[in-house]
Amino acid sequence: MDTFSHIVIGFGIGALAQIDPAVSSNQTLSQAVMLGVVIGSNAPDFDIIYRLKGKGSYFRNHRGLSHSLPALPLWGLLVSGLLSPFFPASGFLPLFLWTFLAVILHVFFDLFNVHGTQILLPFSQKWISFDAIPLLDPYILTLHFLGFGLLFFYQAGIIFLIIYVFIFLYLAVRTLSALLTKRHLQQHFIRADRIKLIPRITLFKWDIFIETREDFLFGVYSDNTLDIEHTLSKNIDFPVLVSESTNDQSVSDFLASTSFAYPFVAVRKNGYFVYWKDLRFRTKKFFPSLAILFISSDFKRKNSYIGKVSSLKQYKKVLRSLTNSSSSIK
Repeated sequence: MDTFSHIVIGFGIGALAQIDPAVSSNQTLSQAVMLGVVIGSNAPDFDIIYRLKGKGSYFRNHRGLSHSLPALPLWGLLVSGLLSPFFPASGFLPLFLWTFLAVILHVFFDLFNVHGTQILLPFSQKWISFDAIPLLDPYILTLHFLGFGLLFFYQAGIIFLIIYVFIFLYLAVRTLSALLTKRHLQQHFIRADRIKLIPRITLFKWDIFIETREDFLFGVYSDNTLDIEHTLSKNIDFPVLVSESTNDQSVSDFLASTSFAYPFVAVRKNGYFVYWKDLRFRTKKFFPSLAILFISSDFKRKNSYIGKVSSLKQYKKVLRSLTNSSSSIK
């Protein structure tokens, strides 16, 4: 989920904590818990510190160890441990438990969108994603804001206990819908290597990515109907250039962040552009999340870019910079 959603959920967990008599009867503890859960609800995303080492480092490490099972109690202990000295009249155990819950829910919600997390690190590098909700889910946010409005009339803990029951039911419905949709597609695309669902904001409507031995199919699934919008061939031009591109640090960082990247090569007068595009994210035929390696025609100069390109204007600017620059763009 996005940062705004995690902040909102943090305040929701803080309101839920009022159902705990130890919290509701102690104003100091209540304040500590509210601060702890808001920080804890965002703590796994503190891996943004990797940006100090460059965009590639962030791509490689985001939602990795910081979102893994061993890290969850450590985040809870770190946040509550840092806050505890400022609230000496509060009890450490309830502060830790509620902060720990906020950390758990951060990773829990992240598992349900298309990005997923590497929650099994360091035991497995596999990305786990349930493909059930969009990155920014208006239904979850609306339920929280409804709960905040009701705080003026009812007890906070009870309100948000009900709110979270509805949210978990909502997640269950969307996850079941995703499973049934994928099963339905698998029955029709028996030879597909992979089928990936990208949840839309609209309920029971998905962007679909299907990989076969020969090509990629992209479409929209709704009402038990799949509309194929376009296809891409898996034929790779200049396979040697593609293979060598993986030695570039930016490309390597990008490939560590996704298992859905695929290479495309474009030939220009002044050299070659090797594109690694994340096929999960697209706007019509445009894939905004990518790594680009420029190789000059004399093979003496290589420049790379990693990130998201939000417009055609930005895309052209990146290509010009790669062509003219003497070093990689971070």
